[in-house]
Amino acid sequence: MKVPRGFRFGAVNAGVKSPESTRLDMGLIVCSVPAEAVAVFTRNQVKAAPVQIGMRQAKLGKVRAVLANSGNANACTGEQGVDDARRLMRALADNLGISLEEVFPMSTGVIGVRLPVERMLGKVAGLVDTLGDDPQCFVESIMTTDTFAKTAYRQVGDASVFGLAKGAGMIAPNMATMLAIVLTDACLNRVELDGAVRGCLEKTFNAITVDGDTSTNDTLLALASNRANTDKPSIILAIQEVMQELAIKVVSDGEGATKLITITVTGARSDADAASVARSVADSLLVKTALFGQDPNWGRIMCAIGNSGVPVDEQAVAITIGGLPFVSNGREAPGFDEGQGHAMLKPREIAIDIDLGLGDGVFRVWTTDMSYKYVEINAAYRT
Repeated sequence: MKVPRGFRFGAVNAGVKSPESTRLDMGLIVCSVPAEAVAVFTRNQVKAAPVQIGMRQAKLGKVRAVLANSGNANACTGEQGVDDARRLMRALADNLGISLEEVFPMSTGVIGVRLPVERMLGKVAGLVDTLGDDPQCFVESIMTTDTFAKTAYRQVGDASVFGLAKGAGMIAPNMATMLAIVLTDACLNRVELDGAVRGCLEKTFNAITVDGDTSTNDTLLALASNRANTDKPSIILAIQEVMQELAIKVVSDGEGATKLITITVTGARSDADAASVARSVADSLLVKTALFGQDPNWGRIMCAIGNSGVPVDEQAVAITIGGLPFVSNGREAPGFDEGQGHAMLKPREIAIDIDLGLGDGVFRVWTTDMSYKYVEINAAYRT
């Protein structure tokens, strides 16, 4: 893998969540030039301090440094949270000799607790000293309940695209994902970069869900250092492939998840209707728990379809799971066998295909099951 030119990475332990913590929890990405920047943020009305700041920084269109931390979301911390983030950004900007407006903040972790600013300020100089070519340290520094590091890479001629993400729970982004960064050294102006990102957002990061909760901190940032000339349609496709790979990795790491489920809805009156039905099924706790228990209870899927808010014709619905017909014309498919249905729900990866029989609308969503482990993880997240 060849990391996009112009970018360096660093990380340190700053004891963000607790002074006793020894893991990497404060990370840094620095670009040698002001990178073209595009960002997309959570649609949750409760927005963390770094999101509030990032929304303003993104409008300027140039970023030299990304300062991120795990262990503390810096959300629901009021103006003090904004001031805390700016103090850290200012210290980093002074250390790097760049403008405060060129620093982009990101945070993830526990909501409602102030950042340990003094402890983190004492680590800024050391953080800069760790800068190097290996992105792995940064990836580790933003992980919370993630069980593996999520990265993706594509090479297009002389240019490359590298993406990284964190996220495992509180995922129904409706914008991007928990934290995701896509870097490229291709020559792209801001309009082209924005088109690449937004052109596939709805079918990548906006098409995944673990628990139906959109976070206060969700942020997707794309940066282009403009160091390599290459075929623009090809590099745009590469960016979109990286985004899709990251999105699927995020949902496959759903907290406590035992299954990765692909739900494809066809035959809707429109793509928007198909998306509503797909998301209704993907977010249904009854569907999720049935999938965890390998219970071929197709009635739960029918119920979720009916709850989508989209007009449907019950007698036109067909449902296939793993290639096995479960439902035909809104009723149990002829010859359906409970034992075979159970067998279709055993694999780690499951495909559910729903045909509404009404039109040409299509949409695909990736989701997970809901296990005992999910409850265990989230019941003790703060403590």
